[in-house]
Amino acid sequence: MNIERQAPALRDAIIDVLAARDINAVWRSFSTALVAFGFDKILYCGIRMPGGCLVEDINDALLLHLGPQEYLDQYLGSELYRGSPAYAWASQNSGFASWPDAIAALGPIDTLTHKRILKLNADFGICSGYVGSLKGLVPGMRGIIGMSPARGLHQPEADRLWARHGKDIEILCQLLHLRVASLPQTDPRRPLTSRQREALQWCSQGKTMQDIATIMGVRSVTIEKHLRMAREALNAQTTAHAVQKAMALNLLNNGD
Repeated sequence: MNIERQAPALRDAIIDVLAARDINAVWRSFSTALVAFGFDKILYCGIRMPGGCLVEDINDALLLHLGPQEYLDQYLGSELYRGSPAYAWASQNSGFASWPDAIAALGPIDTLTHKRILKLNADFGICSGYVGSLKGLVPGMRGIIGMSPARGLHQPEADRLWARHGKDIEILCQLLHLRVASLPQTDPRRPLTSRQREALQWCSQGKTMQDIATIMGVRSVTIEKHLRMAREALNAQTTAHAVQKAMALNLLNNGD
């Protein structure tokens, strides 16, 4: 495809991603563009949590996926991602790499888990792919994205796709990560009320229970109720954990 035909496609995809007003709409625009570039199986993971590794608890991460749900269930449910060379590469590097290049850069890998991943890939006709580490774009937020082309396409063919579209794909991946970071993530269990978010917001600024009660004009027992309900909604063990999760989901400082 020549540059005259590529440029409008990239421009239109950027416009669509920027115009989207929620994460699902961002993902639809992004994944539609990647399918047009030849990559129809995509997994994005973003997490705004402290710690050295990319994802400590998959339940704390935002996961966006295009492809067979059965594949995702096995890859995540059996925690195969923890032994994935692509995952390991992304936790140590930034930028993009083909799967073979990521493996070559790592040295020794978890052979047993890798064999299980290769078998899972073979079962779903996945023969090639690329991994991206979206590191350093958003302070305090890590991201990884993996993508594979159409069923049965081997790495040399994927490399030819990447040679044509790789730079455009990298731009779109970075834009996806930036847009996701700017939008609130909805919790699958129960949304926080505005008062719960406000109480967590003051907690994040180091205010005591009595401080928050005075600021919000209610009794301390009411603040404790707001925080207890927030902990339950976020499936958090402590108030500090709830603050951490709310920040990871971009639920604080969102204009409410």
